[in-house]
Amino acid sequence: MSARGKDSEADATVTKKIREILHEVEVAQAGDVKPQEILQRISSYLQQEASLAIPVIDGLAKLSTSQTALLLEEMAAMLQDKRVLKAIKKALYRLRQRGVEWEKKASPEKPILRLSQPGAPQGYVGAMDSQGSRVVIIARPRAHGGARVYFSIVSDLDGIQRLEIYDMTKKGLKEFVEESLVSVEFPVVEAPGGYCAQVLTEAAEFSKSHGKPLPLRYEDAEKGLNDVRWDGPVPLIYRHIQEEAAKDNSRLLKESAALHRIAPFSSWFLNPEAVRKYAEAIKEAEASHIVLTPQQKDARLNSLYKEALHELFPEAQRLLWKRRLEEMAYILWKMGKKREAGMAVSAAVDLKTPFSAIEPNPFVWNLLLKSLYALLERERGGKEKDEESSRIITV
Repeated sequence: MSARGKDSEADATVTKKIREILHEVEVAQAGDVKPQEILQRISSYLQQEASLAIPVIDGLAKLSTSQTALLLEEMAAMLQDKRVLKAIKKALYRLRQRGVEWEKKASPEKPILRLSQPGAPQGYVGAMDSQGSRVVIIARPRAHGGARVYFSIVSDLDGIQRLEIYDMTKKGLKEFVEESLVSVEFPVVEAPGGYCAQVLTEAAEFSKSHGKPLPLRYEDAEKGLNDVRWDGPVPLIYRHIQEEAAKDNSRLLKESAALHRIAPFSSWFLNPEAVRKYAEAIKEAEASHIVLTPQQKDARLNSLYKEALHELFPEAQRLLWKRRLEEMAYILWKMGKKREAGMAVSAAVDLKTPFSAIEPNPFVWNLLLKSLYALLERERGGKEKDEESSRIITV
């Protein structure tokens, strides 16, 4: 691709991000959200990409409301970059010319956005595998250039599995992420550095509570990130999708069964040892010498499936898979797969309550069935593959 083509793609990406930020501001204003809270919501975008600040301010100048003026004044009180402050003054002048009136209010809150300071961390999170492991990276810019990079692999079953600290250039960090970590099966996407630090802290607390040793360099990471905080929603996806909206969307819940067709869900399976006894019961039922009608056979198998479902997914397991789906929903959202992200959130929210006896959670139901029949297929040497695959729900 030519340099001009790459520049065009980069410009399109920046324009898209600016539009998303401005849309989020408009939606918040329509909901009478206070300017301070709106700034809290959009600050993470600007912290990660300071170059967006001036284009966003120029865009805000076109939103002729007193809320916009107050938002700009909040930003002016919290920023130090002269070019950004100049852009804010111009935007406020334009609003006055359009007849917008407002009463300036001094904010007692501490600054939440300092784009001129080099310490705002950049973050990346990777897709999870079926054992709950994923990559988490926090890159903290250094005053003399480059960044201190905290690379970790964390698991919701083992805590922190690996932690390394490197000093890298910006170019080196970009190459490390794009060339060494990203894959089609397990993508890695940008995330607020504060959120990534929160995930690392959660993993450390899990390790401690389960008596697992922390990596040797965890103390260094803890000191290096001790002032990094996350005040947003946990999990992160709820900054983009409202839980209540997903809860009431039965269509998305039903469609969540189809998530197993795409990576990384297509590689997710339950632990073979956990499902083995149920697979053996299915094998015995299918090999039974008792003559059963097709309906009786299906009823027997469905009874086994539901027995396995309730025994394998008590509340603790449901909540474990709920968090996995929520974390994966953010990955999908960042990749532009918003419909799939909605499916994942809908399935996650449904896991807060016990399974329906009539229509159990479609995502987990498919996870169970494909895990059972994958084990049976391996034991049978691949025979009956087509028959077993047909048991998976399709939408």
